[in-house]
Amino acid sequence: MKIDCKKIHIGIIIIGIIFIFLGAFHSNIWFDEEYSVALARHNFIDIWKIGGHDVHPILYYWMLKLVSLISEKIIILRLFSAIPIAILGILGYTHIRKDFGEKTGLIFSILTYFLPAMTIYAQEIRMYSWAILSVTILAIYAFRISKEDNIRNWVIFFLSSIFSIYIHYYGLMAAGLINLFLLFYLVKQKRKKSIIVILILGIIQLIAYIPWIVYLIMQLKHVSKGFWISFKFPDTLMELISFQFWGKLSLKFAFFISLLIYIYLTYIFIKEKKKKKDLAPCIISIVIYLTVIFSAFIVGEILKSPILLYRYLFIITGLNIFAISFLLSKVNNRILILLGSILILLTIKNEYNLIKINYESNSLAHVKYLNENIKEDDIFLFVNDESSFFTTIYYKNNKSYFYNMDEWDVEEAYKAFEPQMIMVDNLDFLNNYNGRIWLVEDEDFRLYDIVKEKYDVKFISSKKIETGYNNDTYTITLIKK
Repeated sequence: MKIDCKKIHIGIIIIGIIFIFLGAFHSNIWFDEEYSVALARHNFIDIWKIGGHDVHPILYYWMLKLVSLISEKIIILRLFSAIPIAILGILGYTHIRKDFGEKTGLIFSILTYFLPAMTIYAQEIRMYSWAILSVTILAIYAFRISKEDNIRNWVIFFLSSIFSIYIHYYGLMAAGLINLFLLFYLVKQKRKKSIIVILILGIIQLIAYIPWIVYLIMQLKHVSKGFWISFKFPDTLMELISFQFWGKLSLKFAFFISLLIYIYLTYIFIKEKKKKKDLAPCIISIVIYLTVIFSAFIVGEILKSPILLYRYLFIITGLNIFAISFLLSKVNNRILILLGSILILLTIKNEYNLIKINYESNSLAHVKYLNENIKEDDIFLFVNDESSFFTTIYYKNNKSYFYNMDEWDVEEAYKAFEPQMIMVDNLDFLNNYNGRIWLVEDEDFRLYDIVKEKYDVKFISSKKIETGYNNDTYTITLIKK
């Protein structure tokens, strides 16, 4: 009996879409997501101004604003992030299959839905899922333009390029490289009309980016002051290599699996190369993927502050998935079944861990505790602890005060949390305040000790709450002045 690959592919897509949505129906939220939700509450002009002091472009926040006009529920905003991953997997059927064969397209869809990293970042209220979709579409249509000139291909190429450069800086780097690779190819092929088109579109993209360049320069200055992240050897290297296979699994285990897989893929590559097979699409995908990583490393070295963070690799993971799919399509079905079985085991374990964390009964224990005890005129006070910003999301009618005791250079960026939150650099605002204050800290009482030393306050209660989501611990203390 002949196997209907199309029906199997469609079945995989249906199962995959259900799978990536399974863990998304919860209202837990961590700091980066809190920032997204808070910024999306502002108008479009303020999103531009405030977002310019963050570390990313603002297109995603504008998109989230449009969604929030319909609903501000955390679950709805989270489901919005899963949509592009659903679409990305469908591209395996509608585009990759048509351009590179049924086997490559099927593997692409399977990896899109079932790699551990995909289910994790498909559910975050961040720009990553939309960025990976735009970069992958850009790469697909760059390939199609290399084969055929038509208006539709150029329009989609241009729009996805604009989308990519305005949604994340890794998208900017990827789009720049894809544009350059296509330009070099067109020059090599002496396609004069196409060369003129891509140069014109490149100039338009540059002009379109001019309004943001001022903010880009300003954000780079923040990076040079250590605003972003740090490089820790060997952990960071392990994270970068094993990112797609990591998710909620052990990093060391994911690293070991990744090494085995990449060694095997290298073997396939060398074997196919000896057969003089056309590996150009695969090679270009790998080169762009690695060049973005290398560029991020170099920029970080120049700025003296690393900007190479494993989760940012999600933006270019479509290129990684395509290269893997392209190479695996060259092996026999028995090996594919073996590798597929390993992936299923990894995926089930990863999904189990993810769902356990997301739907854990105590994940919102801190919110439940406050809901049962908070009063209308109560205020919140917290210091430089990012886990405490949840008060600005869940308690819009109770004023939150962020005491910037450690003098973080975030005054402009954290205007995203206004008007629910007010940033202060001292506690003088309490001089004329009389009422109940909720002190939200992590595992210590340093804020309580500071307030108690300066003011005559009455201790009412204190509770330490540990939650599984993002491994956050809250010490919530109620006092009255």
